[in-house]
Amino acid sequence: MQSLNSRIALCRTTGRQLTPWLFLLVALAVFSLSPGGSQSLSESMALAEPPASEKTPNKTTPVAAEQEESLIIFPQSKWESSNVEISKSVEQPYVKTIRLTGKVSLNEDRISHVYPMVEGAVDKVGISLGDVVEANQQLIVIHSREVGVAKLELFQARLREEMAIVKDTLQKELATNTRELLTALRNWEDITEIQARLSDKNMGEFRERLLIAYSDYIKSQADMTRLEEAGDSGAVSGKQLLAARAKRNSDLAAFQARVEQIAYELETSLLSTSQAVRQANTEVAVATTSLRILGCDENEIADINPLDQGESISHYQIRAPFKGTVIAKDVTLGEQVRPDNQILTIADLSTVWIETDIFEKDIPLLALQKDAEILVTSEAWPGKTFAAQVFYTGEVMDESTRTVSMRAIAPNAEHMLKPGMFVTVQLQLKSAEDSVQVPSTAVQLHEGRHFVFVHQQGDQFVRRDVQLGRTDRNWSVVESGLTREDTVVTSGGFILKSKMLEELLAEE
Repeated sequence: MQSLNSRIALCRTTGRQLTPWLFLLVALAVFSLSPGGSQSLSESMALAEPPASEKTPNKTTPVAAEQEESLIIFPQSKWESSNVEISKSVEQPYVKTIRLTGKVSLNEDRISHVYPMVEGAVDKVGISLGDVVEANQQLIVIHSREVGVAKLELFQARLREEMAIVKDTLQKELATNTRELLTALRNWEDITEIQARLSDKNMGEFRERLLIAYSDYIKSQADMTRLEEAGDSGAVSGKQLLAARAKRNSDLAAFQARVEQIAYELETSLLSTSQAVRQANTEVAVATTSLRILGCDENEIADINPLDQGESISHYQIRAPFKGTVIAKDVTLGEQVRPDNQILTIADLSTVWIETDIFEKDIPLLALQKDAEILVTSEAWPGKTFAAQVFYTGEVMDESTRTVSMRAIAPNAEHMLKPGMFVTVQLQLKSAEDSVQVPSTAVQLHEGRHFVFVHQQGDQFVRRDVQLGRTDRNWSVVESGLTREDTVVTSGGFILKSKMLEELLAEE
């Protein structure tokens, strides 16, 4: 089908002898017989020519003054029957709606590829392909010698820890009681009173060693005192008195040495038992950490008891990391598995990713759409629209397709969006700055020039050449030629264009 301009040109070539009125009638007849003749010229152009957004405006083409000021009279009484409508141009951000083919994919932040941390034989399989599992739910049980040995080591370490703690507690009690006895002895308290007060307190061998040395000193002190009293009367020789004093001094030195020795032994024994406790604690911590590294559950670690569990102590449980769906399963009962075998894949399908590619010409607008919302539709769900939020736009362009990748995340509580499904993505791209815009139906084309009809007043219209920027089916950005105060013809512009062509032909 030839365009309107080509048909008019043909008429000019073959029928210059026709009068202007006859030529106009022929042009109107040709147009009325063409399919879609009721459409606006801008819509016809959209079918015959590439979109204006893909063409580079000819900013250097001069504008003819007579074309710029062409006055057209069209009575208001005929507007309604001719479907002529007018409206003011607007100044607003340019919003472009683009539709692209996209694909649903798994949310890569919510997918888990499950590998066993140990080698062993599968003892229990508690799930099937497609099952929905809860967080921390038991999925697989593996019989593992490595796990069994690690659990037994932890059990033995805990026993040693308990023994070390008991010994340390007893040693602290013994040291406290012995220190009380040492205080009493240093104060030279009566041995009978000491025995009565401390007889029920545990001191081990320290009680005997201290009291023997203390008793020897008290006895030698009493003997020397008695001999000194007898020596005053001359009943005891000086030699006996010297021997008694020597014995008293010897027993005193022995007692003091015993006190110091036992005080030292108390400190060293306390250090020894407390160090034993720390070492036992470390062994338990190491054994516990080993099981945690293997992925054993905390409750499982806490309940280790070989007497109650028997062979099941070697069981290694694989649990779900989060609530999700089993989308891949490669494990059977009795199978031997290793740490490098992937046995399950679990995905959280409550959200999915929408992947699509953005063309190079739309990248400047896309860069302004942080966290933009897109609408998603699928042939599988007619009439259903899904919302998604953009979270990533690629930084590297695909050289073969001249596109960059875009990803959005969409809620999928009902699991209607299936990974791998093709969808249609609708994205509204909004410019950062305002621009003068008119409905695309207002734009006309003649001899390579874009123009609009501006309503002056009453029945008067003038043709106004314009230079276009971004254009789509709904709106066209006017870079020059209009202001936001101008009122333009948005419907029925073909009638005015026909009158303009009629006047041009009449002038010829």
